Amino acid sequence: MEGISKDAFRSLVRDARSKKPIYKSVMEGLEHYAMDSAIGSTQRSDLGLAHEEYSIQQQVRPSFGKADVNSAPIGAHPDFAHLANTTNTERHHVCALFLDIKNSTRLSFLYDLDDVFWIKNLILRAASETVRAMDGHVHRFMGDALLAFFGGKTVSRDDSVINAINCSSVLQAMMERTIIPVLGEEGIDAKDIGFRIGLDYGGDDQVLWGSYGFSSVFEVTATSFYVDVAAKLQSMASKNAVMMGQSIIDVIDFPSEFVQKKKVVRDGESYQVDTLNKTYTDKNGNVTRYRVRELQSGGYRDLLPFPTSLKSKFPGSKVVHADGVEFKCFEGGADSKEYYPSLSRSLEKFKSLEFRLRFDKAVYRSFDFPLSVVFNKRNYGFEAQLNKSAGLFSVVQDTVVVERDALRQVFFPGRTIKRTESTQYRGLHSMEAIVKDAKGSVVFRDLIGVYIS
Repeated sequence: MEGISKDAFRSLVRDARSKKPIYKSVMEGLEHYAMDSAIGSTQRSDLGLAHEEYSIQQQVRPSFGKADVNSAPIGAHPDFAHLANTTNTERHHVCALFLDIKNSTRLSFLYDLDDVFWIKNLILRAASETVRAMDGHVHRFMGDALLAFFGGKTVSRDDSVINAINCSSVLQAMMERTIIPVLGEEGIDAKDIGFRIGLDYGGDDQVLWGSYGFSSVFEVTATSFYVDVAAKLQSMASKNAVMMGQSIIDVIDFPSEFVQKKKVVRDGESYQVDTLNKTYTDKNGNVTRYRVRELQSGGYRDLLPFPTSLKSKFPGSKVVHADGVEFKCFEGGADSKEYYPSLSRSLEKFKSLEFRLRFDKAVYRSFDFPLSVVFNKRNYGFEAQLNKSAGLFSVVQDTVVVERDALRQVFFPGRTIKRTESTQYRGLHSMEAIVKDAKGSVVFRDLIGVYIS
């Protein structure tokens, strides 16, 4: 992910190798295009004064409409810290994310232990800050792994799940687009290194918070099958893949189009994994085969609220960047200024939305006119199916014609094509904008995802 710039990560590597304290160096050489769309010049100047600890957050959070930084310390979830060193317990839902660095053990056979340390520490730093960027809480480090929780008493159930899924997608992109290439530049054979992530959700009646241990040694943590199974899902994941449990998919009605059965080849035979690689029998003899799925990274990544100049560089992306074209969504209907970043949070039903595709003066220097515009709405989920509204719908078809004096107009106002929609069905839905030139070639494509609770 170049939004967390390679230059910034290179400076992290230099400081990690030199074992110097890291303060402002991470901000040196930032590729500003990923930030310009989300924050103003005043805020950017302030970021130069920030400690390295929050640098990733300050690049990621604005894109998702999140203010400030998440400064929660690593350790006990702050909403349950009052249980420390007591016999009290409390039930509350949570989404658990378990991550480890694939093939990190092999590093000890290839490099000096000092190098192994800074490589693993660097990757875990990046992972933990990405968790905090998405409002997660890093619970603990375990060698080359970490356990994180999403959710709390001030965060809705749906937003907890959304933050966890978004975090996983951003982590995948960051590993592929930034960490591995930069480590390769440093002479580290990083082609086999990657994240493996397990993700699941437990409801209020399925998660118990309490303090384990004695008065001198204790830890407040969550007891749940769904926390334990996150680690098992991680162990099943392929490199740079996310395995999701049945519970997290069902609780948010996550579209089947964005998940898939993991494909495995064994003894020359290919087959698909449908359930957890272990069954469980309860006290009544009932056997549970827990359904699992792999996140389809490409399709979901196209919905992330990053600029098209960044998303179009993801492997297999359908996004097409064009200078002078911008696609955004606003909550509140016609002429609203309340920007809704794609995938950023769940919206209540019966909210008005306005999708806006804006062309500025730059398009008149770039394309063969006239341009044709199509908006495609795609509804997913059980409620949309019940109302026979699931599927793909073309909702806007328009034409942009070149204006005779456009190139000479210093104050050319541009043109905006709009479409008003409302939030009706629970789940994740999307709106796609496609622009074609006079020859029928796609010159711009972007997608916005909207979660509805």
